[in-house]
Amino acid sequence: MPQNLSEMPQNLSDAERQARNCNTAMKTLSSMPPSLCDAQKQARNCGLDIPKLEALLKEIEPLSDKYKEIFYRAATGLYSADDLAEKFNHSSGKNLNADFNKNLGSYLKFYLDLDESERVGITSLRRILFKKGYFVDINDDESVKVLPTRYAENSQLEQSFTVRQN
Repeated sequence: MPQNLSEMPQNLSDAERQARNCNTAMKTLSSMPPSLCDAQKQARNCGLDIPKLEALLKEIEPLSDKYKEIFYRAATGLYSADDLAEKFNHSSGKNLNADFNKNLGSYLKFYLDLDESERVGITSLRRILFKKGYFVDINDDESVKVLPTRYAENSQLEQSFTVRQN
């Protein structure tokens, strides 16, 4: 967020250049309704792999922007069916669940190669996407190397703490 006016883009080309520098595709963002874009950002912040999800949703096309947004928001795991029903002016969470299953769940079951017994609903979507590898891999080598040293450091701290207590 710019702190003063001098940091603000002076014209459209400055804004476009800033967007390119942030790896933001202007064409994609401008063609996307703001709420769908926000839903994708929220899903990305919750660890979902947006390009993989976009490819999955392309297989299911045609899908309305409303159902794409419901999909991304449900995938975050932050919303219940009732929350989403309220947000999208739906009569109830129960009815939204039924619509979600009819308009999206059956297709997801097919494209994600799930068993017939598995149900794809608003509450189970995040778990299924995780199981099928639709999350960004954040286990980089640097983070993995830190864990053993942290364990040793914490053990030493606990030992010195118990000694001081006695």
